[in-house]
Amino acid sequence: MSSLKRMPTLPPGTKPLDNQVAGHQNADGKIGCLQHDDGTILKPVQYPPKGQREVDFYQEVFGDQGSDDKAVLQLRDLVPKFHGILHSPKESDVRFMKLENLLEDMRHPCVLDIKMGRKTYDPYASQEKIAMETAKFPPAKKIGYQMSGMQTYSPGTGKIQKFDKYFCKDLDEESIVFQGFGKFFSLDGVMQKEVIKDVIERLEEILKWFNKQRTYNFFASSILIVFDGDVSISSSKTSSSSSDLKVADDCCNGDTDSIIENDYSELISKDSEDSKKFSPSESVHPKVQVRMIDFAHVYRIPDEDDNYIFGLKHLIYDLHRLLKS
Repeated sequence: MSSLKRMPTLPPGTKPLDNQVAGHQNADGKIGCLQHDDGTILKPVQYPPKGQREVDFYQEVFGDQGSDDKAVLQLRDLVPKFHGILHSPKESDVRFMKLENLLEDMRHPCVLDIKMGRKTYDPYASQEKIAMETAKFPPAKKIGYQMSGMQTYSPGTGKIQKFDKYFCKDLDEESIVFQGFGKFFSLDGVMQKEVIKDVIERLEEILKWFNKQRTYNFFASSILIVFDGDVSISSSKTSSSSSDLKVADDCCNGDTDSIIENDYSELISKDSEDSKKFSPSESVHPKVQVRMIDFAHVYRIPDEDDNYIFGLKHLIYDLHRLLKS
């Protein structure tokens, strides 16, 4: 008898996300992130309490109650836009968070997932969990971050290449900069310095937010960095904003057999004018995205998140080192 578990039925109009580089993926009866025909991403809600904690975080950030909180309002520009909860039509216990697809407008996305913090376990972790997390990547204690996976693209061959967690675990505090980031930000051996500069600028915006906020502490959370490997394509600065509006419209008005529990598209549109003053500056490279992701271990703690800040400062420093090399 096979030990493989049956894969739950995928919601209509979805397929596995080809560009997922880390986290829970489609295997052994588990559903990973899905790509929806309407241009959004469906991220499965994990079992409680982790899954509900992430749902609560997104609903708090994009709900009406956050509209008067300056820190929360700024955070809306630093995380993927949230379009509500979708229920699978055949498995009532399977839910998905409907999120902005940061890769939607890219032809050949290069994707990097970086887990942040010297500690990737939350305050309630058992001793066994602490030991397991610490052993995964010991250099994280010194640099405050670790690579979880990445995807690169070669314009010359037209091929993509994925590097999994095992590749990332073999890196150390030096090789993660020049062999890790160096590989990611190179297209056929040519370092994409404008992309690196843009990424640094966006990371500095996230750091500014962390230096001021005293609402949340983030554990085992990641930063997702994406840029289009097809750098020959130029896009107008309005294309990304019009794309966002299209995603918001489609996820509300498109035909679907699934049930959307909440719809935050109207709120996203409504607060866009207010949030402009807090938004990171326009991208120098036409297609670069940097967002905070993965919020299953986010807690309301009214103290500075020094664990995340330490890693973020070191990450920015290391990217400057790569830029100068």
